[in-house]
Amino acid sequence: MTATTETRMDRRRARDTAPPRWAPALWGAYAQAVAFAAAAVTAFLSSDVAAGFDAEAATRWWPLAAFAVGFVAASNAVRHTGGLAGARRNGSIALAVMVFAALALALAPFFAFAVGAAGVLGAAAGLTVMIAGRVVAAAEIGDGSASVTLSAAALLGGIAAGVGALFALPLYGWRGVFGLVVVLAALAAWQFAAYVPSERER
Repeated sequence: MTATTETRMDRRRARDTAPPRWAPALWGAYAQAVAFAAAAVTAFLSSDVAAGFDAEAATRWWPLAAFAVGFVAASNAVRHTGGLAGARRNGSIALAVMVFAALALALAPFFAFAVGAAGVLGAAAGLTVMIAGRVVAAAEIGDGSASVTLSAAALLGGIAAGVGALFALPLYGWRGVFGLVVVLAALAAWQFAAYVPSERER
């Protein structure tokens, strides 16, 4: 067996055993979709959260405002950090924070607590969108246009989830809907950590 043949076999073996390139991109897009869904759900249910605590009408948008401030601040904070170093670790942490923030919001004992939890949820969602977006862009599927398509699909999926929250509201209440966000975010954190390669594995 020649050296050239052995090299070809090694490359083929590495290709066969390597994880599919689309797996990190798909789970990165799913993580983005969950983050956008958290934003949409908070937007659609902000007034219901306030009503659930008999808060004044003037404060009904406070949960959404807190979410928006957290989202913008966190996404801007990581925008210029660049690179993929620590993407799996940082993305998994952001998703884990999203899980606990959504759970805290679902179980909030009073309105101010819910507003604070919404702010943390927004910050975690902002970090997730930015970090997962880098993972999707770096997947190099096709000519690169697939990354844009996946991110667009994630945004549309998040908006659809927000609309779906309105239909789920009569069945589960606003607390139950945020409980569904907990489940979706937990799945995203688990699969993101499993399929996104670490810096050492790249």
